[in-house]
Amino acid sequence: MIDRDRFIRYHGRSDAEVQACREYVKKWWPKETDARLEIADQVCENKFIFNLPWDMEQTTEIVVFGEKLDWLHMPGKDVEFIYQMNRHRYWICLGQVYAITGSEKYVKTFVAQMTDWIRENVITAKTKDKIWRTIEAGIRAENWIKAMGYMAKSPRVTDEVLELFAKSMLVHGQYLAECKKSFSTKSNWGILESSGLFVIGKMLEACAEDNTEEQRGREYALLALERLEKQLATQVMDDGVHWEQSPMYHNEVLRCCLEVLRIADRYQMKVPEGILSVTKAMARADRYWQKPDGKQFAGGDSDSTDIRDILTAAAVQFKDPILKSGAFPKLDYESIWDYGQATAKTYEALDSKKPKDTLIWQKESGNWYLRSNWGRNADYLHVRCGSLGGGHGHFDKLHMDLVINGEDFLIDSGRYTYVEGKERFRLKSAAAHNTVTIDGREYTHCIDAWGVSELNNTVNGGCCKQKGIYTYIQCGHSGYMKQGVLVNRKILAIGTKIYIVCDEFYGSGGHNYCQHFHLAPECRVYIDKNGHNTLPAVIIEGEKFCAKMCSLSEDTTVTKEMFPISRHYNQMQRAEAITFCRKPTYNQQTEVVSNTKETNIIKTNFVKTESIVTVIFCDDKENKQDKNNLNQYTAVLVPVVSSTQGRILERWEAEGILLSCQEKNYLVVIAHVETGADCEYIGAMNHYGLGRVMVTELLSEEINQNSLPGEEQGMTVLCW
Repeated sequence: MIDRDRFIRYHGRSDAEVQACREYVKKWWPKETDARLEIADQVCENKFIFNLPWDMEQTTEIVVFGEKLDWLHMPGKDVEFIYQMNRHRYWICLGQVYAITGSEKYVKTFVAQMTDWIRENVITAKTKDKIWRTIEAGIRAENWIKAMGYMAKSPRVTDEVLELFAKSMLVHGQYLAECKKSFSTKSNWGILESSGLFVIGKMLEACAEDNTEEQRGREYALLALERLEKQLATQVMDDGVHWEQSPMYHNEVLRCCLEVLRIADRYQMKVPEGILSVTKAMARADRYWQKPDGKQFAGGDSDSTDIRDILTAAAVQFKDPILKSGAFPKLDYESIWDYGQATAKTYEALDSKKPKDTLIWQKESGNWYLRSNWGRNADYLHVRCGSLGGGHGHFDKLHMDLVINGEDFLIDSGRYTYVEGKERFRLKSAAAHNTVTIDGREYTHCIDAWGVSELNNTVNGGCCKQKGIYTYIQCGHSGYMKQGVLVNRKILAIGTKIYIVCDEFYGSGGHNYCQHFHLAPECRVYIDKNGHNTLPAVIIEGEKFCAKMCSLSEDTTVTKEMFPISRHYNQMQRAEAITFCRKPTYNQQTEVVSNTKETNIIKTNFVKTESIVTVIFCDDKENKQDKNNLNQYTAVLVPVVSSTQGRILERWEAEGILLSCQEKNYLVVIAHVETGADCEYIGAMNHYGLGRVMVTELLSEEINQNSLPGEEQGMTVLCW
């Protein structure tokens, strides 16, 4: 049995605190308050829908039970409903609505459902498969204790009910403590298990009336912290990103760590520095990848979820002005209940400070972020080329997300479902991401909903360089080496409105190379097949921006199709997808590598570099409702010359790009081979350098001439 008064002291609220929270949420969070009221009323009628922001697998249809709940009911083919049903997050809604309304019907429902669940779901081999998975046991522990904290003062929570609750928490604690598997060390599951075990342990240590149970609680709490520290050291990379490479699960892990810290503070318990430092690093990673609209990008198995609430809790915990800059200005709906009115005042007094850097490279996880500023209407580029990240990872090497003027432009297609089948496989594919494919093939393959075959490496470690308004990002992967091709992506940003995406393919033989671009559903798209120097151009209009995508590579075709997009689990819509494809024509001639008196080396079928170059021009639409403004943006290829040899280089050696952007003009030179020999001092239009990626702004009088008399001019080198 646990002591009711001590339980209320640590997990409940005083009457004055309840009153203050009630007034706070009604004033500042009326929409969220109404949503919890609706959920609580539905639960009282045995109706269930999982649509809270952090329900990991949301549902869209209400499932109605009769008088008796079936805890193993699975509507359709998705077992995730069973998992969500048995996590009991909705019991917290019952508790909050009880605190808001004072109606005992919510406590009555909680008590009835909890006692039914305990009676029906003992641990067996069968229930371990679904109801008693260790991840659910960990999540339940937190949800049960939080829910009981709201309702422990109710007369309907009798001593018998409280004892039943306590005994079940003992069972959960023992079950989690006995979970000793390496899977938990490397998986987000382990952290959710440890979080639940810690909350159980502290509750028993402080509230159990039996000395043996008190000691057991103390042991559970220490064991949980020991495991959690090891799990975080194993799973979180040096840049603060969780290894599974899905923001959704990164944030579920972060949320659990923050709950451990909150409970530890409540009990005035010191937490190991290893847990504190990694938790803060994860929160900072969240802030760095946060989109201008406050959401996480839908990478891997993720939804497009607002992360300001998690950053709010993290800012409270670490008193961090940078975290607060991405959080809510006031405590959010959940945080006011968790932290209380005193914390609400200190939080509002906390300074907010935006990060200094607008270019961030998370090197270990393979993520790059460039933004114009840290405001809500910012431009934002995210490039991804890291490890797969286990079963939640998608085939998204070289993928890029793009936001212009605060509005989604290029997006990740999302996840939609975990049910094995065509939707699962399609949305995990490379073709569902803004990356490249060769010969219509995937570089990695699904073997089921979670497993894959043909793992591949990123190559060259990536590159990130910024000089003035010019930003350069480079990354590649070995996924197509089985077809004899190494893939490399070079992205040059001029400011945050112009992007050159150059995909290089090092190999031999004939292949069909494709760039895939997935547009946000709000975008309107049309193809202008004769609108850009006879090469295809794509015109895009959003609500707040317009853009033009120009392919500069010969033999390129462009296609448009409707492609599935899922911003939230179990929700699907369709949006435009653009694909640029190129199948170069090869002249199978021998190449004389060297022809001197001493040597005469002949090489056939030598390796060439093929490429697809796409230029993306973007413009804000304030006071610019006509997409014809984009006619002022042009891009053409210009010959690249070896200054020392006087030879015009072949396209497979180097390419020059002349950009005209209203009153600005830029020259870009991209070498596809290493610096040396004929390619060691190259350029165009009288501008030369020793780099492999170079750029310069041109004077207006230079535009109509391929070269100018006088001294050669230099270029800004972004890649040597």
